[in-house]
Amino acid sequence: MSFRWFPSRIQKFVRLTSKQAYESLLYLTGRKIGAENFQSETEEKPYVEAKIGGAIGAVVSIRILPEDGACTLVFSFSYEVPLVTILAVLAAVVALSLILNTVVPMVGLIIVLPLILWVNAGVSRFLDTVNETLPRLEEEYAHMALMEARKRWQREPKDTEALYRKLCKKHVKTWGKTYALDYKIAEYEKQGLTREEAVRKTADEEGIF
Repeated sequence: MSFRWFPSRIQKFVRLTSKQAYESLLYLTGRKIGAENFQSETEEKPYVEAKIGGAIGAVVSIRILPEDGACTLVFSFSYEVPLVTILAVLAAVVALSLILNTVVPMVGLIIVLPLILWVNAGVSRFLDTVNETLPRLEEEYAHMALMEARKRWQREPKDTEALYRKLCKKHVKTWGKTYALDYKIAEYEKQGLTREEAVRKTADEEGIF
């Protein structure tokens, strides 16, 4: 587990649509870590809030910012509840020491450090789970999208060489060469697509029909 000291705000870019990201976050916070969820969603900017680590744990608020077929996740952490709990423990210990006129109650301060470490460890575990799970969910959604695209390409066959020539013409006109186009197609082929599928996918993405 990677250790972070009370992160307050973290951003992650994911190749998921806003809806997919929202569903993934509900899965992460609900099933994966068993957090207590407070879900809220608006059409423009859906977000998820969850309490990490039970009643006195931190609260994470995750905003989803759409970015043309992908999105940025903004994680904001609040430590208000554990902070109030720690202050209450300190106040109780000091009050008992004054009332009883003895330093014995100060022994109660030993619970403060484990509490701080426990809250921070819960946040670190949550972020580790996010970093491990989101890439797998990205792959899963990408695979599902490819399966749907393949069905559509089979229903609507096209001359891929003609599409490739149109793509070349567009790239030469815009950038003066086709290096970026050929690189993109080659990357899709490395991911398991045939050349015809790679050309169709690229054409779809660049609005060439």
